[in-house]
Amino acid sequence: MAPAAFVDLWVKAGSDGIRLGGDPVCQQIFMAMILKSESDEGLKFNVKTVNPAKPPPEFKDADLRHAPAIQHDDVSIEHPDDIIEYIDKTFPYPSLKYSDTEADGATADLFSKFCFYIKEVNKDSKGLEQELHRIDQFLEGTEHKYLAGDRPTHLDCRMLPKLHAIRVACAALKDFTIPDHMKHLWSYLKRAYALDAFKKSCPSDQEIILYWADRPDTPNLSSNKRAQLYRQNTEYSLTVPDGI
Repeated sequence: MAPAAFVDLWVKAGSDGIRLGGDPVCQQIFMAMILKSESDEGLKFNVKTVNPAKPPPEFKDADLRHAPAIQHDDVSIEHPDDIIEYIDKTFPYPSLKYSDTEADGATADLFSKFCFYIKEVNKDSKGLEQELHRIDQFLEGTEHKYLAGDRPTHLDCRMLPKLHAIRVACAALKDFTIPDHMKHLWSYLKRAYALDAFKKSCPSDQEIILYWADRPDTPNLSSNKRAQLYRQNTEYSLTVPDGI
């Protein structure tokens, strides 16, 4: 039997309770589902934002507690890996699967080094810069447009939101920017910024900053800075350095 037409995707809401929040895992799932929908045979879905602390009745009725989460017929899933497994099985085309151990290895430690840095487990950026350089070198040595092929895969859906979060959150909270000389990494981001799937799933800079500022052990924002973020028009850092 063909699957029901629409899947409901729940992602964390931003500071206003409506906009997309800054959780990179929510963007990962949202981006993957957009890519899965870019085919006549692909999935159809609705995206809904939710504050898990004040969920609407339909979220609670589905026995959901966390976002990202999906509902499809009588199926409710809230673990990211389980969501991806279900979507791949139920909507196999277009496929986002990949098999590239080198790409996996090149990206494996990036997010942990970012978390150590932004949570000030590591006081300097050396570990993070090493992992960014590792990805830059990997991209230099591949003929592919993306990490594991010429089309985005689940690996790109997992890594691009994290790279973008590193770009935005580290600049705001740690005064760190991805070095301009990492041209292959910046070119990779440039390709991502041209993708509808990335742009449509991307939270604003303000929401990314607020998400990380509110994480345990991360540098907090002053009340003035927080108020300034709330007042600003939404901004999206979707450009790259000149010459890329």
